Amino acid sequence: MKRNLWLLMIFVSMLPSVAWAQEEMSTEEELDSTYTDINEHLELFQEELLQLNALCRFRMDIDMEMPLNEPLLDVVSERLKSLSASMNSFSTRWDTYSAAQQVYIADNDSLLNRVAVIQQMKQTVTDTLALRQQQRDHLVAFSTAEKFIWSQDNTYRRLYQQAVQYSMSPKLAAQLEKVKAEEQALTADVQKYYAQAKEAAEAFPGLQLRMKGMDNKVFELQTVSAKIQEMAYKPFIQRIKDYLMGLACVAILLMGLNLLKSKLALVKQAREQAKKMKGMMNGQHNYPTI
Repeated sequence: MKRNLWLLMIFVSMLPSVAWAQEEMSTEEELDSTYTDINEHLELFQEELLQLNALCRFRMDIDMEMPLNEPLLDVVSERLKSLSASMNSFSTRWDTYSAAQQVYIADNDSLLNRVAVIQQMKQTVTDTLALRQQQRDHLVAFSTAEKFIWSQDNTYRRLYQQAVQYSMSPKLAAQLEKVKAEEQALTADVQKYYAQAKEAAEAFPGLQLRMKGMDNKVFELQTVSAKIQEMAYKPFIQRIKDYLMGLACVAILLMGLNLLKSKLALVKQAREQAKKMKGMMNGQHNYPTI
């Protein structure tokens, strides 16, 4: 009887240890299950980032010799808008989940490493999106500048004709000044758009070829601008003098060209004679006999 009582006491004393061991085993299993669940979620976040990164690296196949039309730029804009919305959604969900699981993640090296990889991938996608957006902004700025600058021929022609007309009479001086002011404002706009286009071309090398054409057009507009700003009333006699002076300058230029042409002809003739003389001295020609 005493023996049974002793065994019973030993069994009862072991019950807390067994319960504690079972509880500890259950806690470890739950913790492992939590780590596994978190890791699976992190894998999903990582796969989503891989897809976003692939979508952000779309090719911008733009023919740099053709106009940058609005439909093409709209397609690029809509794609970037959609990708930005997806990235914002991802960031919100990722920040919420990682903050909620921060205690478990900090206690597991494998989860910490995966979180570090996800953060780096997230930054890469963000940088790629920012670069694409910058390229899109450059294309839009260049397209706007290109359209504006190449459409100003008629406006400059109209202003030049008005300036010539108003410079015929001193009574039209006020109108002439208005034309000059309008032209100055227009030239300021041209310079503003030209600077934007130049900046875009420097950031987007594919635009350099088209920038050369714009350089020539801006130079033409600047030439007309200078002529308009130089316009002023001149008496009829002074206009005649200027016209005759212009003819005289042309005549002098032609005389200079003719003189240069004559000198070149004399030099050529002298060279030919020297060549013949050298040939005679070397015995290449028969000397006359008596």
